Amino acid sequence: MKFKSIRIALFLLFFVGIGIFADDGMDWIGSFSSKELEMSDETENQDTVYYLWQLESLKKNIAPRYIRYLDVESYVSTGKLIHRGILFTYNGLREEAVEICGSFNHWECSEMKRNQYGIYYTVIEPTQITDNYEEDPVYEYKFRVNGLLTYDPENFDKLEDGSGSYYSRFILENTDTDRQTKTMVLEDSANEERDLRTVKFQIYLPNAEVVRVVGSFNDWNPEHDFLKKDRKGVFTLEKKLLPGEYHYQFIVDGEYMLDTYNPTTNIKVDTNESVSSLLVPERNYALERKM
Repeated sequence: MKFKSIRIALFLLFFVGIGIFADDGMDWIGSFSSKELEMSDETENQDTVYYLWQLESLKKNIAPRYIRYLDVESYVSTGKLIHRGILFTYNGLREEAVEICGSFNHWECSEMKRNQYGIYYTVIEPTQITDNYEEDPVYEYKFRVNGLLTYDPENFDKLEDGSGSYYSRFILENTDTDRQTKTMVLEDSANEERDLRTVKFQIYLPNAEVVRVVGSFNDWNPEHDFLKKDRKGVFTLEKKLLPGEYHYQFIVDGEYMLDTYNPTTNIKVDTNESVSSLLVPERNYALERKM
């Protein structure tokens, strides 16, 4: 089964690769292209996507920037081909170990991957939030090189850290639309409760007008739960649910459909139709904060 999934992923990669990504990839063959990684355009551009092997081919460290990259190896386990995040790099050709520590990981250092040219890199998902549960665009960080902390030499945005040195800062101005967005159980939200979990129903449908969700949690009633559409075409709804397994469908402008990027489905007994399935696990940690 795993081999079959890998073959499917490679098949998708081939056809995607000869499409919108092919021209971008050619500029990378055999060399580093800083021009292709520059994403300073303020307008949203969702056409530039890199391959994981391009990160493995970086020959110099660069300033942090938001990127999209395609990772076939993780497709089987995650169900996602395109990943998004902030790329951090460090030239560690002569270094034994390089880690990154920042506001996004509570200043607990995490390992960076070293490529064949001695460039350490990591991609951090842009999920940082403030104490008020709003998106936090300011990412502060340092590198720990062979046990010693230092700022990013390629990033001109740095501030004094109060101990005679500096920490680097990256401000995430824009993120693009995750077209593979799917329903998920949130780890943390503004109104967490001990016995309930927050489920975020979401789906990318830029051309739709009205989206509702029906399921075993609301007796399949189409009048209960409407999703809200943002400017990028993503419909979302956060709902509190008890731990357990739930079946559901979206109603898109009157038409029933499965959750596009949720691979888990089941059969609704009374209608014998396919429905999406979601397992809401019990909380295995204590709540650290609550509004």
